[in-house]
Amino acid sequence: MTGPGPVVLDAESLSRFARDPSNEAIRGYLRVAAELHREVIVPAVVCAEVCRGVRRTREVEALLSRHERTATGTPAIDVVVTDFAMARQVGAILHAPGAGSEDIVDAHVVACCVDAGGGLVLTSDEDDISRLAVAVPAVRIVTRSV
Repeated sequence: MTGPGPVVLDAESLSRFARDPSNEAIRGYLRVAAELHREVIVPAVVCAEVCRGVRRTREVEALLSRHERTATGTPAIDVVVTDFAMARQVGAILHAPGAGSEDIVDAHVVACCVDAGGGLVLTSDEDDISRLAVAVPAVRIVTRSV
């Protein structure tokens, strides 16, 4: 893991990790993130996409509560809410490649990397994230498939 910024979970990586908290691929990225003092974040809209039905919602709640604090006392997985500044950034990210509202959740994932100048996105949609990342060429966004 090189470069600045957080590790960001998209809907598929959050869903997989919530279903299987022992998922070694994701746990490995989280261990490295902790060693490098990187934040691990998930946009709230990603939670909305994943939390459909009681079972899936409880899986996400359990994942976030199990990983509430690291040894340093900081959140292991922090939920990022959408304020107006984030909403403007998401709109700009959607506008640049001419994307539609169907890409709004992935645009939030990209937006989470902007303030830090980059980030590592754990995703199953590497092409979608890369297509949206053209809106922020100065931001180094690396994707890893989960």
